[in-house]
Amino acid sequence: MKLLVKNCTLDKVKTDCIIVGLFDSYKFSISAEYLNDCSDGYITSLLKLGDIKGKLGEMMLLYNVPKIFSKRVLLVGLGEKNKLTKSSLEEIFKNIIRKLKKISVKNIICSFSEININSENNIYWLIRSITIFIHKFLYKITKINSTTKNSMCFNLIIFNILNKNELLVAQTALKHALAINSGITSAKDINNLPPNICNPLFLSYQAKQLSLRYPDNISVEVIDLEAMKKLGMYAYTAVGSGSKNKPFMSVIKYSGNNTSNKKIALVGKGLTFDSGGISIKPASNMHEMKYDMSGAAAVYGTMIMVAELKLPLTIIGVLAGCENMLGGNAFRPGDVLTTMSGQTVEVLNTDAEGRLVLCDTLTYLERFSPNIVVDIATLTGACVTALGDSVSGFFTNNEYLFDEFNRASKETNDKIWRLPLFPEYQKTLSSSIADFSNIGDSKAGAITAACFLSNFAKKYDWAHLDIAGTAWKSGKNKGSTGRPVELLCQFLLNQIR
Repeated sequence: MKLLVKNCTLDKVKTDCIIVGLFDSYKFSISAEYLNDCSDGYITSLLKLGDIKGKLGEMMLLYNVPKIFSKRVLLVGLGEKNKLTKSSLEEIFKNIIRKLKKISVKNIICSFSEININSENNIYWLIRSITIFIHKFLYKITKINSTTKNSMCFNLIIFNILNKNELLVAQTALKHALAINSGITSAKDINNLPPNICNPLFLSYQAKQLSLRYPDNISVEVIDLEAMKKLGMYAYTAVGSGSKNKPFMSVIKYSGNNTSNKKIALVGKGLTFDSGGISIKPASNMHEMKYDMSGAAAVYGTMIMVAELKLPLTIIGVLAGCENMLGGNAFRPGDVLTTMSGQTVEVLNTDAEGRLVLCDTLTYLERFSPNIVVDIATLTGACVTALGDSVSGFFTNNEYLFDEFNRASKETNDKIWRLPLFPEYQKTLSSSIADFSNIGDSKAGAITAACFLSNFAKKYDWAHLDIAGTAWKSGKNKGSTGRPVELLCQFLLNQIR
């Protein structure tokens, strides 16, 4: 599917369908009014029938509109003028895609550039948001060994830009959107794979492919089990000790002609399957624990966006691949592990394994002297209890990072909520035989998990995203959401402005 931005003469262009908007109480958008005038009021005459009034989500498909070359015109209700939000725009395009997929439409012109979604740099966010929404609602999970190949419903979508002075901004928005979507789609694809295919070794292969795909900007180093042991990463290696699939940590180094000395590291929890270990999870929905690598998938996708846009930054992306299984060699409740930092951890629950993998990874990153480190993890069910499946938990030891992520969250509508790291919570991690235990008491589980990680992130500015509730959906429409790839991408884009 090809997407373009152009300045079109709507009545003269030959296409399968033109999409235009109608505001509440029969108020035309500029594009709709133009088509109505060209057709000598034909659209007005149809509106008098009362089938559509312009309320949010209403649609009417018109065929053979007089003096219009397009085969169809899709009139879409936009609700009250100047009250449209990104959330309502997303719902509108969900319905548009659903409608157009049912008919034989291949080439489309979307003429929405005059619409205000209450954003600074409106045309940029309008084009970028619509592009990402379209790809989101066209995405399909590829079935394993299926003889049916997924194919895009549409061949060409053109965004009509009424003001020629906005064409350059619209082109930039489209370029950014396509790169971000490439990252989101890649994250979804790898995350949706079954765990017998996507294990830690497979994850490392995917990382290596990035160095072949982007040889000028990306190099990859894979740290295997023996190398981890030599580094003293005994917390990380303990988690994988019960599995025949050994752990691999993939270090993706991106260099993009950085003019500053700032280094940013992104760390993704990559538990390609998490049984819970000896503290085994309930059988119900355990199959969804293939999504415990969603953090690594998000970092993988974000690195693709970075390389596609050749951002002038220095970024280190780490996919902390591991598998937590039961076995004769599995680590146990009661074990005491020595981390790479030299600090010791008493294991009280083997299902609190992500923080053990991440704590050694956070220490490993010190060798790169990063200014900013962000870890992304499906870390705790407690975060799902606290925030549900729409909002990710956010923790940081730095106010600048909160401000920057809060800004990126509002820009992308990928919602986060800051939770505290108060000293009181650290007390619940006390152990009589080690520096820390790997869980706190039964309260504030998301916070105590973040507090545990904070003990290994004192040499740089650090943020932690708990995406346990937002990384995938369950039920009939089960699958990876691709979050928080766009949030991470926007955070990085904002670092270069």
